[in-house]
Amino acid sequence: MRICFLLSLILAFVSQARAQQASRWEFGVQLEHGRDWYNRKYYDWGELPNGYIKKFPSYCSRGAGFYAERVINSRLSALAQISYSQKKMYVDVFGETSRTAGKWITKEMHHRGAFDAGMRWYVNPKSKIKLFVDGKVGANMFIAAVQGEARLGNIVTNDAFGYDRVIPVASGSIGAKWRRLSISAEYRQDLTAAKRERTGTGITGRGVVGKVAFVLFRAGEMQLLRSK
Repeated sequence: MRICFLLSLILAFVSQARAQQASRWEFGVQLEHGRDWYNRKYYDWGELPNGYIKKFPSYCSRGAGFYAERVINSRLSALAQISYSQKKMYVDVFGETSRTAGKWITKEMHHRGAFDAGMRWYVNPKSKIKLFVDGKVGANMFIAAVQGEARLGNIVTNDAFGYDRVIPVASGSIGAKWRRLSISAEYRQDLTAAKRERTGTGITGRGVVGKVAFVLFRAGEMQLLRSK
């Protein structure tokens, strides 16, 4: 009887430990909306001719993605996220392909993807509304640009107008979490310039977005559904 009792205690302890371990994972979706600002450098150009633009913004940026959060302790957690965004741009400013062609372009949308990972710190973990700060590093990828041309319709460009398609990026956020819902503000900054060798130019970007995230499920909930 004692052996059976001890085995029952051990099994119960292992089961509880595994459940606690599983519940440390959260998976969710997030939406974002904001704006970007770009800075272009002309390397070894000397004095620039009239009409060349060094600094320019986007009209707006919107995106969506998935994220995973691994709770390490009550204050600290690890984050990983993958996202897709659309950026409405001023026509033919990023690519500077042609002053003449630019007159015929009516709209321009950039499509980008990103992956980053980092750490989150909860300021008041015992509160119902938890305040947090986080920092992440990752990569930003230029997927395509779609330009609306007055006569030809949509023109798709996949080579980032000759600039580097993938560059490293860093970001930091502040926000609040209530149960499954999180609201935050995030600042992003390219760590290196996306360069275009044929013109001797490079572009760095930075942006600010507001984000809303929602936990879809926790790992413990997944195991419970499987058992059913």
